[in-house]
Amino acid sequence: MSPARLLLFLLPLLSFFLLRPASAVLCHPEDKEVLLRIKSSLNNPYLLASWNPNVDCCTWYCLKCHYKTHRVISLFFLKSNLPGQIPSAIGDLTYLQSLTLHKLSNFTGPIPESFTKLKYLSTLTLSWLNLTGSIPSFLGQIKNLTSLDLSFNKLTGSIPDSLSTIPGLGYIGLDRNQLTGKIPASLANLKGNSLYLILSHNNLSGQLPATFAGVDFGKLDLSRNRLQGDASLVFGRNKTTFYVDISRNQFEFDLSKVDFNGSLQTLDMNHNKIYGSIPTAMESLQFLNVSYNRLCGPIPVGGKLQSFDYTVYFHNRCLCGAPLASCK
Repeated sequence: MSPARLLLFLLPLLSFFLLRPASAVLCHPEDKEVLLRIKSSLNNPYLLASWNPNVDCCTWYCLKCHYKTHRVISLFFLKSNLPGQIPSAIGDLTYLQSLTLHKLSNFTGPIPESFTKLKYLSTLTLSWLNLTGSIPSFLGQIKNLTSLDLSFNKLTGSIPDSLSTIPGLGYIGLDRNQLTGKIPASLANLKGNSLYLILSHNNLSGQLPATFAGVDFGKLDLSRNRLQGDASLVFGRNKTTFYVDISRNQFEFDLSKVDFNGSLQTLDMNHNKIYGSIPTAMESLQFLNVSYNRLCGPIPVGGKLQSFDYTVYFHNRCLCGAPLASCK
C-alpha cells in the first residue's frame, strides 16, 4: 500500500481517537462536582461504583443527561440498601427534572429544604423509604412539579396547604404514612390534568372539604382513614372520575341519591355507614364492593351487578337478590 493510500486509510481512525477526549467531557463540570459530593455523602456505595471521576458522568448509572445541554436532568436510586439521609447536595443539580428515590430501606430523616432550588423539577418520587417528620410546606416552592409521590414512609403531621399552590400538580401520592388532621380544602384548587389524589392508609379525620364537589378527580383513594360525613360530593354526572376508593372509613350518606358518571369503573365503599339502596346507574361498573354497610333493597338486575361475588354485597342491613338470597 502506497503512503498516500495508507494515510487515507488511517485518517478516519486518527479522527476517531482525536475526538474521544472531547466526548469524554460532555458532562457539565458543576454537575460532576455535585454528583461526586452526593456519592461521598453516601459513603461511596457499590450502587454508584460507575461514578468514576475519570469517566464522562453522563455515562454513569442512576442518572440521565440532556441530549443537547448534557446537564443532569434525571437521578434515580432504586431498590438498594443505601444508608443515611437524602443528600442535600441533590438540590445543587439545578437542571434536574426528575428525582426518584425508591425502596431505599435504610434511608431516614427529613426531606431537604435544598430541593427548593430545583426550579425545573417536575417529578419527585420519594417512596418506600423511612422518611420521618412532616411534609414540608416548602415543597410548594417547586412550581414545576406535576407529580409528587411520598408514599410508604413514616411522615407525620398534616397535609400542607402549600401543595395547592403548585400550578400543574396533577398527582399527589401520600399513602401509607402516618398523616393526621383534615384534608385541606385548598386541594380543590389543584389545576393539573386528570387529578390523582391518593391518601389511603393514614390517620386522616373529619369530613371531606365541601370544595371537592367542584373537583373532577381522575382517581381518588381515601381508604383506610378515619374520615366521616358525606362523601357523595366527590361524584357527579359531569365528572370523568374512573376510580373511587373510600373504603374503611366512617362515611354516612344515602347511596340511592348519588349521581354517578358514566366513566366510573371502580368503586370500593366497604366498611362504612352508607345506607339507602343500590342505584341502577352502578350497572356499568367493572369493580364494586359495598360490603359492611347499611344498604337495603333489591340489587338491580342488569349490567355486571349479578356477576360479582356475593362477598361484594354481604354484611348489609337488608340487601337481597342475586348473588345474595332472593328478596322476600
